[in-house]
Amino acid sequence: MNLPDGFLDCMKETLKKDFDEYLKYLEQPAFRGLRVNTLKADLKSVLEKLPFKTKETPFCKEGFYIDNDIKGLGNHPFHHAGAFYLQEPSAMSAVEALCVEKGDKVLDLCAAPGGKSTQIATKLQNTGLLWANEYVASRAKILASNIERCSVKNAVVSNADTGLIAENLKGYFDKVLVDAPCSGEGMVRREPNIYTEWKRENREFCAKRQIEILDNASVCLKQNGVLVYSTCTLSLEENEKTVEAFLSRHPDFELVEIEQKFGRDGYTYHTDNKEFAKTRRILFADGGEGHFVAKFIKNYDEICNVKEFDFDFKRLDVVDDFFKENFNYSPEKYYFNQNCVYILPKIYPKTNKIRIVKAGIKVGEIKGKRFVPSHDLYISSDKSQAKQVLDLTLDDKRVYDFLHGAEIDCDLNGYVLVLVEGIALGFGKASNKKLKNHYPKGLRIF
Repeated sequence: MNLPDGFLDCMKETLKKDFDEYLKYLEQPAFRGLRVNTLKADLKSVLEKLPFKTKETPFCKEGFYIDNDIKGLGNHPFHHAGAFYLQEPSAMSAVEALCVEKGDKVLDLCAAPGGKSTQIATKLQNTGLLWANEYVASRAKILASNIERCSVKNAVVSNADTGLIAENLKGYFDKVLVDAPCSGEGMVRREPNIYTEWKRENREFCAKRQIEILDNASVCLKQNGVLVYSTCTLSLEENEKTVEAFLSRHPDFELVEIEQKFGRDGYTYHTDNKEFAKTRRILFADGGEGHFVAKFIKNYDEICNVKEFDFDFKRLDVVDDFFKENFNYSPEKYYFNQNCVYILPKIYPKTNKIRIVKAGIKVGEIKGKRFVPSHDLYISSDKSQAKQVLDLTLDDKRVYDFLHGAEIDCDLNGYVLVLVEGIALGFGKASNKKLKNHYPKGLRIF
Protein backbone atom coordinates (compact mmCIF):
# COMPACT_ATOMS: atom_id res chain seq x y z
CA MET A 1 0.00 0.00 0.00
CA ASN A 2 1.53 3.30 -1.11
CA LEU A 3 0.85 5.79 1.65
CA PRO A 4 1.81 9.46 1.43
CA ASP A 5 4.82 10.85 3.26
CA GLY A 6 4.12 11.55 6.90
CA PHE A 7 0.91 9.53 7.06
CA LEU A 8 2.21 6.72 9.27
CA ASP A 9 4.04 9.21 11.51
CA CYS A 10 0.72 11.00 11.94
CA MET A 11 -1.07 7.72 12.73
CA LYS A 12 1.58 6.81 15.30
CA GLU A 13 1.14 10.15 17.02
CA THR A 14 -2.65 9.77 16.98
CA LEU A 15 -3.04 6.12 17.96
CA LYS A 16 -0.25 5.93 20.55
CA LYS A 17 -0.19 2.45 22.11
CA ASP A 18 -2.58 1.11 19.45
CA PHE A 19 -0.30 1.98 16.54
CA ASP A 20 1.43 -1.43 16.34
CA GLU A 21 -1.97 -3.12 16.25
CA TYR A 22 -3.02 -0.72 13.50
CA LEU A 23 0.03 -1.62 11.41
CA LYS A 24 -0.71 -5.32 11.83
CA TYR A 25 -4.17 -4.94 10.31
CA LEU A 26 -3.31 -2.27 7.75
CA GLU A 27 -2.31 -4.69 5.00
CA GLN A 28 -5.32 -6.96 5.55
CA PRO A 29 -8.46 -6.64 3.38
CA ALA A 30 -11.15 -4.18 4.40
CA PHE A 31 -14.33 -5.50 5.93
CA ARG A 32 -17.37 -5.80 3.68
CA GLY A 33 -20.96 -5.96 4.81
CA LEU A 34 -24.62 -5.70 4.03
CA ARG A 35 -27.60 -4.61 6.07
CA VAL A 36 -30.99 -6.23 5.59
CA ASN A 37 -33.73 -3.66 4.96
CA THR A 38 -36.58 -4.68 7.24
CA LEU A 39 -38.92 -2.27 5.47
CA LYS A 40 -38.92 -4.75 2.58
CA ALA A 41 -38.28 -8.18 4.10
CA ASP A 42 -37.42 -9.98 7.33
CA LEU A 43 -33.89 -11.10 8.15
CA LYS A 44 -34.50 -14.82 7.82
CA SER A 45 -36.18 -14.70 4.42
CA VAL A 46 -33.32 -12.66 2.92
CA LEU A 47 -30.39 -14.51 4.49
CA GLU A 48 -31.78 -17.96 3.68
CA LYS A 49 -31.95 -17.14 -0.03
CA LEU A 50 -28.53 -15.50 -0.42
CA PRO A 51 -26.06 -17.84 -2.19
CA PHE A 52 -23.29 -17.23 0.36
CA LYS A 53 -22.69 -17.28 4.10
CA THR A 54 -22.94 -14.22 6.31
CA LYS A 55 -21.73 -13.48 9.82
CA GLU A 56 -23.28 -11.13 12.37
CA THR A 57 -21.52 -7.85 13.14
CA PRO A 58 -21.24 -6.28 16.63
CA PHE A 59 -22.61 -2.98 15.32
CA CYS A 60 -26.17 -3.65 14.16
CA LYS A 61 -28.43 -6.70 14.46
CA GLU A 62 -29.47 -6.32 10.81
CA GLY A 63 -25.84 -6.00 9.70
CA PHE A 64 -23.69 -8.88 8.43
CA TYR A 65 -20.14 -9.46 7.24
CA ILE A 66 -19.67 -10.89 3.76
CA ASP A 67 -16.54 -12.34 2.17
CA ASN A 68 -14.38 -10.15 -0.03
CA ASP A 69 -14.45 -12.61 -2.92
CA ILE A 70 -18.21 -12.22 -3.43
CA LYS A 71 -18.74 -10.29 -6.65
CA GLY A 72 -21.65 -8.63 -8.43
CA LEU A 73 -23.88 -7.99 -5.43
CA GLY A 74 -25.00 -4.68 -6.91
CA ASN A 75 -26.72 -6.65 -9.66
CA HIS A 76 -28.39 -9.13 -7.32
CA PRO A 77 -32.21 -8.96 -7.58
CA PHE A 78 -32.50 -8.46 -3.81
CA HIS A 79 -30.27 -5.38 -4.10
CA HIS A 80 -32.42 -3.98 -6.91
CA ALA A 81 -35.50 -4.67 -4.78
CA GLY A 82 -33.99 -2.84 -1.81
CA ALA A 83 -33.99 -5.94 0.39
CA PHE A 84 -30.43 -5.21 1.45
CA TYR A 85 -28.04 -2.26 1.43
CA LEU A 86 -24.31 -2.74 0.88
CA GLN A 87 -22.63 -0.98 3.78
CA GLU A 88 -19.31 -1.18 5.59
CA PRO A 89 -20.14 -2.87 8.92
CA SER A 90 -18.84 -0.26 11.37
CA ALA A 91 -20.63 2.51 9.42
CA MET A 92 -23.82 1.09 10.94
CA SER A 93 -22.74 2.04 14.47
CA ALA A 94 -23.75 5.74 14.42
CA VAL A 95 -27.45 5.11 13.77
CA GLU A 96 -27.54 2.48 16.51
CA ALA A 97 -26.15 5.07 18.94
CA LEU A 98 -28.94 7.49 17.91
CA CYS A 99 -31.56 5.08 19.37
CA VAL A 100 -34.34 6.06 16.95
CA GLU A 101 -37.88 5.14 18.02
CA LYS A 102 -41.09 4.90 16.03
CA GLY A 103 -42.75 8.29 15.62
CA ASP A 104 -39.51 10.28 15.94
CA LYS A 105 -38.72 13.21 13.68
CA VAL A 106 -35.14 12.56 12.59
CA LEU A 107 -32.72 14.72 10.62
CA ASP A 108 -29.77 13.17 8.79
CA LEU A 109 -27.89 16.35 7.97
CA CYS A 110 -25.09 14.99 5.73
CA ALA A 111 -26.91 12.03 4.32
CA ALA A 112 -25.54 10.88 0.94
CA PRO A 113 -25.26 8.23 -0.32
CA GLY A 114 -28.00 7.02 2.03
CA GLY A 115 -26.72 4.10 4.09
CA LYS A 116 -27.45 5.76 7.41
CA SER A 117 -30.70 7.38 6.20
CA THR A 118 -32.12 4.05 5.07
CA GLN A 119 -30.97 2.50 8.35
CA ILE A 120 -32.84 5.23 10.25
CA ALA A 121 -35.89 4.46 8.11
CA THR A 122 -35.90 0.83 9.27
CA LYS A 123 -36.11 2.08 12.85
CA LEU A 124 -39.01 4.42 12.05
CA GLN A 125 -40.93 1.79 10.05
CA ASN A 126 -42.65 4.54 8.02
CA THR A 127 -43.79 6.45 11.11
CA GLY A 128 -42.67 9.94 12.11
CA LEU A 129 -40.45 11.77 9.64
CA LEU A 130 -37.02 11.23 8.12
CA TRP A 131 -35.47 14.39 6.69
CA ALA A 132 -32.32 13.51 4.73
CA ASN A 133 -30.19 16.42 3.51
CA GLU A 134 -27.19 16.53 1.19
CA TYR A 135 -25.34 19.68 0.15
CA VAL A 136 -23.86 18.37 -3.13
CA ALA A 137 -26.58 18.20 -5.80
CA SER A 138 -25.26 15.13 -7.63
CA ARG A 139 -24.97 13.21 -4.37
CA ALA A 140 -28.47 14.31 -3.33
CA LYS A 141 -29.82 12.54 -6.44
CA ILE A 142 -28.02 9.34 -5.43
CA LEU A 143 -29.45 9.71 -1.93
CA ALA A 144 -32.99 10.07 -3.33
CA SER A 145 -32.49 7.00 -5.52
CA ASN A 146 -31.44 4.88 -2.55
CA ILE A 147 -34.36 6.17 -0.47
CA GLU A 148 -36.67 5.11 -3.31
CA ARG A 149 -35.04 1.69 -3.78
CA CYS A 150 -35.39 0.95 -0.08
CA SER A 151 -39.10 1.93 -0.16
CA VAL A 152 -38.98 4.70 2.42
CA LYS A 153 -42.39 6.40 2.40
CA ASN A 154 -41.97 8.98 5.17
CA ALA A 155 -38.84 10.76 3.91
CA VAL A 156 -38.03 14.21 2.59
CA VAL A 157 -34.75 14.53 0.68
CA SER A 158 -33.30 18.04 0.43
CA ASN A 159 -30.31 19.61 -1.28
CA ALA A 160 -29.33 22.56 0.91
CA ASP A 161 -26.63 24.18 2.99
CA THR A 162 -26.88 23.11 6.63
CA GLY A 163 -27.33 26.75 7.66
CA LEU A 164 -30.50 26.98 5.58
CA ILE A 165 -31.82 23.80 7.22
CA ALA A 166 -31.15 25.33 10.65
CA GLU A 167 -32.83 28.61 9.67
CA ASN A 168 -36.01 26.81 8.59
CA LEU A 169 -36.25 23.91 11.05
CA LYS A 170 -35.18 25.39 14.38
CA GLY A 171 -36.03 23.16 17.35
CA TYR A 172 -38.01 20.74 15.20
CA PHE A 173 -36.30 17.33 15.45
CA ASP A 174 -36.17 14.67 18.16
CA LYS A 175 -32.95 13.18 16.83
CA VAL A 176 -30.20 14.58 14.58
CA LEU A 177 -27.34 12.67 12.97
CA VAL A 178 -24.24 14.44 11.70
CA ASP A 179 -22.09 11.96 9.82
CA ALA A 180 -19.69 14.71 8.91
CA PRO A 181 -17.54 15.16 5.81
CA CYS A 182 -14.01 14.38 6.99
CA SER A 183 -10.47 13.57 5.91
CA GLY A 184 -11.45 9.90 5.64
CA GLU A 185 -8.33 8.52 7.30
CA GLY A 186 -10.23 5.49 8.53
CA MET A 187 -11.01 4.33 4.99
CA VAL A 188 -7.43 3.71 3.85
CA ARG A 189 -8.02 -0.04 3.36
CA ARG A 190 -11.20 0.46 1.35
CA GLU A 191 -10.19 3.45 -0.74
CA PRO A 192 -6.38 3.70 -0.79
CA ASN A 193 -6.46 6.05 -3.78
CA ILE A 194 -7.92 8.90 -1.72
CA TYR A 195 -4.59 9.19 0.09
CA THR A 196 -2.62 10.32 -2.93
CA GLU A 197 -3.46 13.91 -1.94
CA TRP A 198 -3.44 13.43 1.85
CA LYS A 199 -2.02 16.32 3.84
CA ARG A 200 -1.91 16.76 7.57
CA GLU A 201 -3.40 20.25 7.30
CA ASN A 202 -6.58 18.72 5.83
CA ARG A 203 -7.50 17.76 9.38
CA GLU A 204 -7.78 21.39 10.48
CA PHE A 205 -9.69 22.32 7.34
CA CYS A 206 -12.22 19.52 7.91
CA ALA A 207 -12.53 20.27 11.64
CA LYS A 208 -13.49 23.88 10.91
CA ARG A 209 -16.25 22.71 8.56
CA GLN A 210 -17.44 20.08 11.04
CA ILE A 211 -17.87 22.65 13.80
CA GLU A 212 -20.00 24.80 11.50
CA ILE A 213 -22.20 21.82 10.63
CA LEU A 214 -22.54 20.85 14.30
CA ASP A 215 -23.50 24.43 15.20
CA ASN A 216 -26.30 24.25 12.63
CA ALA A 217 -27.34 20.77 13.78
CA SER A 218 -27.67 21.99 17.37
CA VAL A 219 -30.25 24.58 16.33
CA CYS A 220 -32.45 21.95 14.66
CA LEU A 221 -32.82 19.85 17.81
CA LYS A 222 -35.60 20.21 20.37
CA GLN A 223 -35.09 20.18 24.14
CA ASN A 224 -33.88 16.79 25.44
CA GLY A 225 -33.22 15.79 21.86
CA VAL A 226 -30.32 13.53 20.88
CA LEU A 227 -27.43 14.54 18.60
CA VAL A 228 -24.99 11.93 17.30
CA TYR A 229 -21.75 13.03 15.64
CA SER A 230 -19.71 10.55 13.62
CA THR A 231 -16.77 10.47 11.24
CA CYS A 232 -14.78 7.88 9.30
CA THR A 233 -11.44 9.40 10.23
CA LEU A 234 -8.85 8.71 12.93
CA SER A 235 -7.88 12.37 13.34
CA LEU A 236 -7.91 13.73 16.88
CA GLU A 237 -8.62 17.20 15.47
CA GLU A 238 -11.81 15.99 13.74
CA ASN A 239 -12.98 13.68 16.50
CA GLU A 240 -12.33 14.36 20.20
CA LYS A 241 -11.11 17.92 19.67
CA THR A 242 -14.13 18.76 17.51
CA VAL A 243 -16.38 17.41 20.26
CA GLU A 244 -14.48 19.49 22.81
CA ALA A 245 -14.82 22.62 20.68
CA PHE A 246 -18.55 22.00 20.19
CA LEU A 247 -19.16 21.61 23.93
CA SER A 248 -17.25 24.82 24.67
CA ARG A 249 -19.52 26.66 22.22
CA HIS A 250 -22.69 24.93 23.46
CA PRO A 251 -22.48 24.47 27.26
CA ASP A 252 -26.13 23.40 27.39
CA PHE A 253 -25.25 20.24 25.46
CA GLU A 254 -24.04 17.25 27.44
CA LEU A 255 -21.82 14.41 26.24
CA VAL A 256 -23.52 11.14 27.24
CA GLU A 257 -22.72 7.43 27.28
CA ILE A 258 -23.37 5.38 24.18
CA GLU A 259 -25.43 2.35 25.19
CA GLN A 260 -23.91 0.07 22.57
CA LYS A 261 -20.44 -1.25 23.48
CA PHE A 262 -18.73 -1.38 20.10
CA GLY A 263 -15.12 -0.30 19.63
CA ARG A 264 -13.10 1.44 22.34
CA ASP A 265 -13.35 4.77 24.14
CA GLY A 266 -11.77 8.04 23.05
CA TYR A 267 -10.10 8.74 26.40
CA THR A 268 -7.21 6.56 25.21
CA TYR A 269 -6.33 9.25 22.67
CA HIS A 270 -7.43 12.45 24.41
CA THR A 271 -6.02 11.71 27.84
CA ASP A 272 -6.53 15.13 29.41
CA ASN A 273 -10.32 14.71 29.66
CA LYS A 274 -11.98 11.61 31.14
CA GLU A 275 -15.32 12.67 29.63
CA PHE A 276 -14.07 11.21 26.36
CA ALA A 277 -14.46 7.72 27.78
CA LYS A 278 -18.10 8.28 26.70
CA THR A 279 -17.14 8.46 23.02
CA ARG A 280 -16.41 5.42 20.86
CA ARG A 281 -13.63 4.77 18.38
CA ILE A 282 -13.60 1.80 16.01
CA LEU A 283 -10.29 0.48 14.66
CA PHE A 284 -9.56 -2.44 12.35
CA ALA A 285 -9.15 -4.85 15.28
CA ASP A 286 -12.68 -3.99 16.44
CA GLY A 287 -14.21 -5.49 13.30
CA GLY A 288 -14.58 -2.39 11.15
CA GLU A 289 -12.78 0.41 9.41
CA GLY A 290 -11.86 3.65 11.17
CA HIS A 291 -14.88 5.33 12.80
CA PHE A 292 -15.66 7.71 15.64
CA VAL A 293 -19.03 8.25 17.36
CA ALA A 294 -20.10 10.76 20.04
CA LYS A 295 -23.56 11.30 21.52
CA PHE A 296 -25.04 14.46 23.07
CA ILE A 297 -28.24 15.52 24.83
CA LYS A 298 -29.61 19.05 24.42
CA ASN A 299 -30.51 20.46 27.84
CA TYR A 300 -32.26 23.68 26.95
CA ASP A 301 -35.54 24.64 25.35
CA GLU A 302 -35.25 25.64 21.71
CA ILE A 303 -38.30 27.65 20.67
CA CYS A 304 -39.81 26.00 17.62
CA ASN A 305 -42.01 28.06 15.32
CA VAL A 306 -42.08 25.53 12.51
CA LYS A 307 -45.54 24.93 11.09
CA GLU A 308 -46.81 21.98 9.12
CA PHE A 309 -47.36 22.64 5.43
CA ASP A 310 -50.98 23.26 4.51
CA PHE A 311 -50.96 21.60 1.11
CA ASP A 312 -53.74 22.01 -1.38
CA PHE A 313 -54.75 18.38 -1.74
CA LYS A 314 -57.05 17.46 -4.59
CA ARG A 315 -58.65 14.41 -6.12
CA LEU A 316 -58.89 13.56 -9.78
CA ASP A 317 -61.05 10.84 -11.29
CA VAL A 318 -58.21 9.58 -13.49
CA VAL A 319 -56.05 8.86 -10.42
CA ASP A 320 -58.92 7.43 -8.36
CA ASP A 321 -59.89 5.18 -11.26
CA PHE A 322 -56.31 3.92 -11.58
CA PHE A 323 -56.22 2.88 -7.91
CA LYS A 324 -59.65 1.24 -8.07
CA GLU A 325 -58.54 -0.80 -11.05
CA ASN A 326 -55.03 -1.74 -9.90
CA PHE A 327 -54.78 -1.58 -6.11
CA ASN A 328 -56.69 -2.82 -3.09
CA TYR A 329 -56.58 0.61 -1.47
CA SER A 330 -56.84 4.27 -2.41
CA PRO A 331 -54.67 7.01 -0.83
CA GLU A 332 -56.47 9.22 1.65
CA LYS A 333 -55.11 12.28 -0.15
CA TYR A 334 -52.49 13.15 -2.72
CA TYR A 335 -50.67 16.22 -3.88
CA PHE A 336 -50.25 17.56 -7.43
CA ASN A 337 -47.26 19.48 -8.74
CA GLN A 338 -46.65 20.10 -12.45
CA ASN A 339 -48.86 17.16 -13.52
CA CYS A 340 -47.09 14.81 -11.10
CA VAL A 341 -48.94 13.10 -8.27
CA TYR A 342 -47.42 12.45 -4.84
CA ILE A 343 -48.32 10.80 -1.56
CA LEU A 344 -46.54 13.04 0.94
CA PRO A 345 -45.33 12.08 4.43
CA LYS A 346 -48.05 12.66 7.03
CA ILE A 347 -45.63 15.00 8.81
CA TYR A 348 -44.26 17.72 6.51
CA PRO A 349 -42.80 20.93 7.96
CA LYS A 350 -43.19 24.22 6.11
CA THR A 351 -39.89 25.58 4.79
CA ASN A 352 -38.63 28.37 2.55
CA LYS A 353 -36.04 28.27 -0.22
CA ILE A 354 -34.95 24.69 0.50
CA ARG A 355 -34.59 22.62 -2.65
CA ILE A 356 -36.59 19.42 -2.23
CA VAL A 357 -35.33 16.51 -4.32
CA LYS A 358 -37.87 13.94 -3.17
CA ALA A 359 -40.81 13.91 -0.78
CA GLY A 360 -42.81 10.82 0.08
CA ILE A 361 -43.81 8.64 -2.87
CA LYS A 362 -44.21 9.78 -6.44
CA VAL A 363 -47.40 8.04 -7.54
CA GLY A 364 -47.17 8.92 -11.22
CA GLU A 365 -47.82 11.53 -13.85
CA ILE A 366 -50.89 12.80 -15.68
CA LYS A 367 -50.29 12.91 -19.43
CA GLY A 368 -53.27 14.38 -21.20
CA LYS A 369 -56.23 12.23 -20.17
CA ARG A 370 -54.03 9.33 -19.08
CA PHE A 371 -52.41 8.52 -15.77
CA VAL A 372 -48.98 6.84 -15.95
CA PRO A 373 -47.84 5.21 -12.68
CA SER A 374 -44.28 5.46 -11.38
CA HIS A 375 -41.62 2.95 -10.38
CA ASP A 376 -41.60 4.63 -6.95
CA LEU A 377 -45.22 3.63 -6.36
CA TYR A 378 -44.73 0.01 -7.28
CA ILE A 379 -41.40 -0.67 -5.58
CA SER A 380 -42.85 0.75 -2.35
CA SER A 381 -45.93 -1.52 -2.54
CA ASP A 382 -46.32 -4.97 -1.11
CA LYS A 383 -47.95 -8.10 -2.46
CA SER A 384 -51.25 -7.56 -0.65
CA GLN A 385 -51.78 -4.07 -2.06
CA ALA A 386 -51.67 -4.75 -5.80
CA LYS A 387 -54.50 -6.56 -7.57
CA GLN A 388 -52.18 -8.19 -10.11
CA VAL A 389 -48.80 -9.60 -9.14
CA LEU A 390 -46.12 -11.68 -10.79
CA ASP A 391 -44.00 -13.24 -8.03
CA LEU A 392 -40.80 -14.71 -9.44
CA THR A 393 -38.24 -16.92 -7.73
CA LEU A 394 -34.54 -16.11 -7.78
CA ASP A 395 -33.85 -19.02 -10.14
CA ASP A 396 -36.44 -17.82 -12.66
CA LYS A 397 -34.66 -16.45 -15.74
CA ARG A 398 -37.36 -13.82 -16.09
CA VAL A 399 -36.01 -11.97 -13.03
CA TYR A 400 -32.78 -11.06 -14.79
CA ASP A 401 -34.56 -10.48 -18.09
CA PHE A 402 -36.77 -7.99 -16.28
CA LEU A 403 -33.74 -6.24 -14.75
CA HIS A 404 -32.19 -6.02 -18.22
CA GLY A 405 -35.32 -4.22 -19.44
CA ALA A 406 -36.64 -7.05 -21.63
CA GLU A 407 -40.23 -8.15 -22.12
CA ILE A 408 -41.07 -11.29 -20.17
CA ASP A 409 -43.78 -13.93 -20.33
CA CYS A 410 -46.88 -13.14 -18.27
CA ASP A 411 -50.46 -14.49 -18.46
CA LEU A 412 -52.04 -11.39 -16.87
CA ASN A 413 -53.46 -8.25 -18.45
CA GLY A 414 -52.92 -4.65 -17.37
CA TYR A 415 -50.51 -3.21 -14.83
CA VAL A 416 -48.63 -5.87 -12.85
CA LEU A 417 -46.49 -5.60 -9.71
CA VAL A 418 -43.35 -7.68 -10.27
CA LEU A 419 -41.84 -9.30 -7.18
CA VAL A 420 -38.83 -11.48 -6.48
CA GLU A 421 -39.41 -13.99 -3.67
CA GLY A 422 -42.31 -11.84 -2.48
CA ILE A 423 -40.33 -8.55 -2.48
CA ALA A 424 -41.44 -5.70 -4.76
CA LEU A 425 -39.04 -5.14 -7.64
CA GLY A 426 -40.92 -2.96 -10.14
CA PHE A 427 -43.81 -3.17 -12.58
CA GLY A 428 -44.86 -3.61 -16.16
CA LYS A 429 -47.99 -3.66 -18.30
CA ALA A 430 -49.13 -7.03 -19.59
CA SER A 431 -51.05 -7.97 -22.71
CA ASN A 432 -50.99 -10.88 -25.18
CA LYS A 433 -49.07 -12.99 -22.63
CA LYS A 434 -46.16 -10.53 -22.52
CA LEU A 435 -45.19 -7.98 -19.88
CA LYS A 436 -43.97 -4.68 -21.32
CA ASN A 437 -41.11 -3.63 -19.06
CA HIS A 438 -41.34 -0.41 -17.03
CA TYR A 439 -38.15 -0.90 -15.04
CA PRO A 440 -36.32 2.48 -15.18
CA LYS A 441 -33.59 2.60 -17.80
CA GLY A 442 -31.10 4.16 -15.44
CA LEU A 443 -31.41 1.21 -13.05
CA ARG A 444 -31.19 -1.63 -15.55
CA ILE A 445 -28.39 -4.20 -15.72
CA PHE A 446 -26.31 -3.88 -18.89
